Amino acid sequence: MGVHADGPVVVHSCAPDVPFALLRRAGAAAVSFDFSLLTERDDDTIGEAVEAGTRLFTGVVPGTEGPLSDPAGSVMGVRTLWRRLGLSPGLLAEAVTVTPACGLAGASPGYARTALAHCVRAARSLADNPE
Repeated sequence: MGVHADGPVVVHSCAPDVPFALLRRAGAAAVSFDFSLLTERDDDTIGEAVEAGTRLFTGVVPGTEGPLSDPAGSVMGVRTLWRRLGLSPGLLAEAVTVTPACGLAGASPGYARTALAHCVRAARSLADNPE
């Protein structure tokens, strides 16, 4: 019996050195990752993936309880990466989804709601001010 998927495939990795190119070639429509683990050596593969249409689920909000920065501050690194890659600011809101860094299984229900609401506000900040 085969698996039939009606939607796009999204792959998540909590590890450093996410194999963006491999996942793109394997057919992942989007890659979800802990943004804090990126280094500049990931730039080329991320840029190539975005230019090939791969979406990024950037884990910028902590998955465990703790203080949250302001929404614009949470996505400052995403804006910086975008500028460094020389990608169109207009593509940012289309190509990037703001997420928790990893799952919320260890978080309280209250924090999970807060973290997801923070993701929405941070994504709105990216859309409203991509540069």
